[in-house]
Amino acid sequence: MTKCGDDTQIVICGRGGQGVLFLTRLLDEVALAMGKNVISSETHGMAMRGGSVISYIRIGRFNSPLIRQGQGDIMLSLTESEADLNIHLINKNAQKFINGITKKSNTIDATALALRLGSVVVANLVLLGFACAHKSFPFAYDIVRDTLKRMSSSKVYDLNLLALSEGFCLVEGNHPN
Repeated sequence: MTKCGDDTQIVICGRGGQGVLFLTRLLDEVALAMGKNVISSETHGMAMRGGSVISYIRIGRFNSPLIRQGQGDIMLSLTESEADLNIHLINKNAQKFINGITKKSNTIDATALALRLGSVVVANLVLLGFACAHKSFPFAYDIVRDTLKRMSSSKVYDLNLLALSEGFCLVEGNHPN
């Protein structure tokens, strides 16, 4: 099942060490598997010391990877503070999926769930699974899951798939295949 539209602009943001770059690479591969044109870029200043990391994914008819202010269609944020810092990049109707502890719409505590699964490093995949559970998210769960299977080493394969599945199941009525 595919559901990615013709032109989609995605902002992924977080702090160093939180898997922003892995999510970017994963979604790039998903878009390619769907036969879409994709271009992406990331910026990471002091990422190794916990600094801001942001990446841009543009799917469709784009010639450059950067997303201008107010143009992003989707935000995946691995922290609430980074969502606040980068909110200017998305349009007023954009979908936001945020890892946090507030009760805001589409905000989940992906970190707590990842810790219950045994590793905080899969919080990014919990958040992505949660996003996939929303009908308006442009990537279908099954394509993301299959791409993640191909990209995961045998060492982390089971945990990665479990994290994606658990995030997906957070939305009532969703059950992975």
